[in-house]
Amino acid sequence: MANNKALGLIFANSNEKHLPELTAYRTTGSIPFGGKYRMIDFPLSNMSNSGVNNVGIVAKSNFMSLMDHVGSGSAWDLARRRSGLSILPPYGEHSFASLVETIFNLHGYIEHGDEDYVLIAPSDCVHNMDYGKVLRFAEKNRADITFVYTKRVVKEITDDFRCILEADDDGKVTKIMASPVDDSVCCLDIGVMLMKKNVLMAMIRQAMSESKYSFVRDVLQRALDRHRVYAYEFTGYCEIIGSIKEYYDANMRIMNRDTRYKLFDYQRPIYTKVRDDAPSRYGLNCSVKDSLIAQGCVINGIVENSIISKGVYIGHDTVIKNCIIMQDSIIGDKAELINLVVDKDVNVSRGSKLQGTRNYPMYIAKKSIV
Repeated sequence: MANNKALGLIFANSNEKHLPELTAYRTTGSIPFGGKYRMIDFPLSNMSNSGVNNVGIVAKSNFMSLMDHVGSGSAWDLARRRSGLSILPPYGEHSFASLVETIFNLHGYIEHGDEDYVLIAPSDCVHNMDYGKVLRFAEKNRADITFVYTKRVVKEITDDFRCILEADDDGKVTKIMASPVDDSVCCLDIGVMLMKKNVLMAMIRQAMSESKYSFVRDVLQRALDRHRVYAYEFTGYCEIIGSIKEYYDANMRIMNRDTRYKLFDYQRPIYTKVRDDAPSRYGLNCSVKDSLIAQGCVINGIVENSIISKGVYIGHDTVIKNCIIMQDSIIGDKAELINLVVDKDVNVSRGSKLQGTRNYPMYIAKKSIV
């Protein structure tokens, strides 16, 4: 998309009601992932790598940490005199109440630029993708609306972004469903959509005039009879985070080398804000196996199959197994943590023993003292 044909819109609060523990003090886009990244890094990096130079981040609440993380957008090469990165907060009590109302209330920002398309992306989808391929697919098929989907078994859809698609051999969408009908493999819209700007805004204004606020039912399903709707299959690595269990599992999976190579492609880097910590320090009697350790940590105990974020301190004779420890947490001596998600700035006291299960990982809230 080097010709700046698309305006990027990233929704930072997507799916947050199903992640209440992790989004109590932050947006979905601000959730740490993989030890050194935030969820927003993936759609932002995808847009930057695809040449989308005008990007707006839609944030309706709890966006202070998001603003601190993205800053001017320089980490993603989006700090520009023209276009670049914009944070789009709400300006009225109900301005972001639904996806339809959100897009309607952003019409000034959306229509101000001269881009022909709007590229919508959620912040709860971890993937590495060339959006330029979607644009070329849309132009080839003269599509007004282009979904990006992946094939998988879906038991439930938890947000207004996604739907189930049926398409013919050419990719033309024949049916859009708001929820799955069975547990078989289906075509799940991952939330990434490329839409012609004039088509999108006309549909949104029509829905608002009729007081209809469901993006799937009142906008997308009605578009099938009126517009050219196509679907592009994404076959790469993709994780949609809709619960604390899915968050835990997604982090555990990236410790697999093959999964990391699929997600963190050196030809399409995932960028993030750089924090200038010292290298991590490992004590003489520590043991670290099958884990990801970010910079700035002090490791004096045993760490196995875990993700340790920046600036974490792990005490002597402490055991950490199958855990996600977020940045600047302090784990005291002789503690034992198994199957946990530990949020930022947590202080675990000496000798504490905390254990969840792989199916139900225990969560320790931000700034807790245990």
